[in-house]
Amino acid sequence: MREKRLKVAVAGGVTGGHFYPNLAVLEELAKNYDLEVLYFCVEGKIEERLLPKIHPEYRRVSISVKGLRRPIIHPENVFRFFKLRANGIRIKRELSEFSPDFVYVSGGYVSYPVALSGKKLGLPVYVQEQNTIPGRANKVISNFAKRVFVAFEESIEHFPQSVRNKITVTGNPIWTKDGIAQVQHPTILVIGGSGGSEFLNRVTLEVAKLLPNVHFILSTGGKKLEGEIPQNVELRDYIENMYAYWRSVDLAITRAGATTISELIHFNVPAIVVPWEGATESHQVINAKIVEKEGLGTMLREEEYTPEKIVELIRKMLNKSRKFEERENPSAKIVRMIEKDLGL
Repeated sequence: MREKRLKVAVAGGVTGGHFYPNLAVLEELAKNYDLEVLYFCVEGKIEERLLPKIHPEYRRVSISVKGLRRPIIHPENVFRFFKLRANGIRIKRELSEFSPDFVYVSGGYVSYPVALSGKKLGLPVYVQEQNTIPGRANKVISNFAKRVFVAFEESIEHFPQSVRNKITVTGNPIWTKDGIAQVQHPTILVIGGSGGSEFLNRVTLEVAKLLPNVHFILSTGGKKLEGEIPQNVELRDYIENMYAYWRSVDLAITRAGATTISELIHFNVPAIVVPWEGATESHQVINAKIVEKEGLGTMLREEEYTPEKIVELIRKMLNKSRKFEERENPSAKIVRMIEKDLGL
């Protein structure tokens, strides 16, 4: 029975990579507490659209805010700076009225004014970084945060030396529900992120023709495909219940976004990871190497690709047979550490 009341102010969204890890932590907290949530949303972004459907009980405050343009001296930043300052006054007022036990943020430009307002009010601030290379907002927040949770050990060196004593490697919190997808075996899931990948879409059509006895589920991101679709390829524009498919497929071919890598590790999915070469500071290459380090699969660079090479990798990996098991959700570790810090 949940007898203890807990109030949490949260920010982090714009993309699912910030939003879903927050949901995982909040739902972990709700297992043991009568939870009240104040969620700062960015107008028109994923958290504002989905929270009313997923958690209508959460109190929401929508903020009209944009990150600063690059380079910093861009003239439009004058207007954006003053808007950020005005939002900061509103955020501080909302936080003061809500009076949370702590503030929890996961990056993106809305996180900084929320975390800073929490600091000014004397509230404990926690920050969680999903990527190997941390965002600007989280690096600044880390200076006054009580604790910093990172997904990968490789992230630590990118934070200031002065804050590394309060960094804990937890992994990325995984938002998951019960359920498993019913698929034929062997099935390979191909996913290039929420927006899809033209490169992986093309690769799937080429490789599927060479492996007629293997079923492929291709998440296209809504992108138009060129050429004939082989009968063993099942097309999806987008897969909402990814957790059900991670639990059921035999192998995955993916890009190397931080969320994808974290889910592969959590669900123990063998994978061929093809990093997107245009990612900032080549962070997808760094992410892909983590999959290799975990012993889950292999990285394949785009310039190395041939249909014959990837077919050879697929056959080798399918012959090993997958272990269908899940690791502890990092959200549980994060919650335990917060509870210990605050004496909950």
